Amino acid sequence: MSVGIIGGGVSGLCLGVLLAREGVEVTIYERKNRVGKKLLATGNGRANVSNVDLDRRHFHSRGTIPFDPSKTFSPEVRDLFFENLGIDLVEEDRGKLYPRTLQSQTVLNALRRRFSEWGGVEVTDTFIAKIEKNKKGFLIHSNETTYCADTVVVATGGLAMPESGSDGKGYALLEGFGHNKTRTFPGISALVCQSPYLAHLSGTKIEGTIALLKDEIEIDRRKGEILLAKDGVSGPPVLDLARKVGESPGKYRVSFPMLNHLEQTEHYREYLEGRSYLPDTVESFLEGVVSKKWVHVILKECGIKGSDTMDSLEFDLRTKLLDLLFDFSLEVKGVRGFDYAQVTCGGIRIDEFTDHLESKRVEGLYAMGEVLDVDGDCGGYNIHWALAGAHRVAESILKK
Repeated sequence: MSVGIIGGGVSGLCLGVLLAREGVEVTIYERKNRVGKKLLATGNGRANVSNVDLDRRHFHSRGTIPFDPSKTFSPEVRDLFFENLGIDLVEEDRGKLYPRTLQSQTVLNALRRRFSEWGGVEVTDTFIAKIEKNKKGFLIHSNETTYCADTVVVATGGLAMPESGSDGKGYALLEGFGHNKTRTFPGISALVCQSPYLAHLSGTKIEGTIALLKDEIEIDRRKGEILLAKDGVSGPPVLDLARKVGESPGKYRVSFPMLNHLEQTEHYREYLEGRSYLPDTVESFLEGVVSKKWVHVILKECGIKGSDTMDSLEFDLRTKLLDLLFDFSLEVKGVRGFDYAQVTCGGIRIDEFTDHLESKRVEGLYAMGEVLDVDGDCGGYNIHWALAGAHRVAESILKK
């Protein structure tokens, strides 16, 4: 049997390894000049390949995901897979799993090495424009050549990080067979916000909890390092909130404290209230609890001077000052686009495929990874989904 895999990302490479190991004739067609470009960028170049916590709540779709990614690619299967690649995994914050080298190149090199050793073929600088099915199998048309395969797997990715080759053109390959695409929007990306203080606060970090409100109702909250930029907020907890903003229209805002690690001190509000009646200057009071950039924001918002003394403030002003320390808000205008996003939310409808990701419309046609309407949270879940899908597709093809 010959298998053509369209797309040399992590799911395509993983499937190629699994099939080539069993003697299947496998060719990967990649439009860029080398495979795995997006893999190299994941996890800040360290390849966050999975997570300790594989609860299904971390995977999202408008349809019903036809299998459990945590069981198909269980911790035992996952660890054995990476062990066979010669890669040890280590755990970091929030249960994230990385190669021990903390380098994504390690994973890419291992996948390519095994694929080549077992006879797999990479065809790069090749854009596949169309796929047709005939009585013998499939015709895979590039702009220059037509290739043949008994089975075709579409693993072209979505729209996120288009410089890696995932620019959404892969959707057309499946739509050409009658498949349908749900609305797509960027996920795991920074939030674009509006505030006169953002340029001043750019580069400021907060360790704390950020809440997302829609039409003044809190819909989610996440904990971790919050990073302010000139156009909004980023950081691991913010990336997880992006999906909620993109899902539906509404008036959104985020709220978080200016104070770091509030969970480490009980009744801190009461403590600061007591200190706020001392004759210290406002500036010296604030510089003891927040970075200097925040002092400027508070003085502007309260309309006071740093040389004013805390005990001279009116009750309402003192209350406003303390409120800002514990609850600073930014209006959310949207999500940074696909150039900055780590994943695409939406895609080809998952319910048009079997529990082994074979098309219900065309026998022998498969799809996996980000091209389908499945996306995961920040923390290794999208690579886990890609690897789980590859194992599922491999199981089906090898049975045939």
